[in-house]
Amino acid sequence: MNIRMIPLLSLLAASSAACTTSGDDDTGADSSTGGASTTASTTDSTTMSTTASTTASTTATDGTTTDASDTDASTSNGSDPTTGADGSSGTDTTGGGGEVEVRNTPETCNMGEVVSPILPDEASHMAATTLTPASYPFEVTSLVYDLIGTAGAGACDSTMAHRVEVYVIEGSEPPADPADAVANEMFAIEADEAATEERTVVIDLDTPITLTEGQALVIAVEMAGNDDLSASICVRACRDTGGVADLDWWSNAAEVPYAWADMVGDFGFISNFNHRMMGHTP
Repeated sequence: MNIRMIPLLSLLAASSAACTTSGDDDTGADSSTGGASTTASTTDSTTMSTTASTTASTTATDGTTTDASDTDASTSNGSDPTTGADGSSGTDTTGGGGEVEVRNTPETCNMGEVVSPILPDEASHMAATTLTPASYPFEVTSLVYDLIGTAGAGACDSTMAHRVEVYVIEGSEPPADPADAVANEMFAIEADEAATEERTVVIDLDTPITLTEGQALVIAVEMAGNDDLSASICVRACRDTGGVADLDWWSNAAEVPYAWADMVGDFGFISNFNHRMMGHTP
């Protein structure tokens, strides 16, 4: 299982005025309800890629731990096929049905958003997305999500270590206890001190996760805080969707049992997380 950390020149740095806090859309909700906080920004599709090497420790549900490393890091050139919230998909030459990217946001986002926990109360809460393929069976080969660092407004730190939890579920809402999912796995993502502005994390699975009819995959990213809880992991979201309910979730807890809330239906967010998965139909 390989985990690639890819530092990117942030889309938010496209202009000096690109990243602003919206008074109407900044949800300073009561942290006891897991409100989280947001910063909206207009982004373009320009990216600059670099390569980085990293090692990571992956812990599976059976308690075994393996070390993985990968020095080949790259970014999408914008031509990858995508399966979006509308179920549309593309094809490529990988796998029996062609490799596709399953996501709930457009591949090119015109109105980006940064989502962060309200510190200190929400440190290490989980920001999760439910991803459903357009057809079954579907083999998931990699997991991808974006972290915002100093390029975003507020106290964001994309360099920090954190964990990612993955659940196979039936339905849309994650379980209060990952043990109650059809299957679950945890990945420990190491710190990357070079990724100060933004980081795209790609987790390549040694053994694909197979989704059968009616199943979905949840990718939950820990919004870890630093030692003095003055900064945290922040994830990228996109407002182009207008906010689709039953897709994105906030754990309202740093550990099990989680009390998942719908980011759109419960908190009124008008965006969706940019978490995504790659895979194919065998």
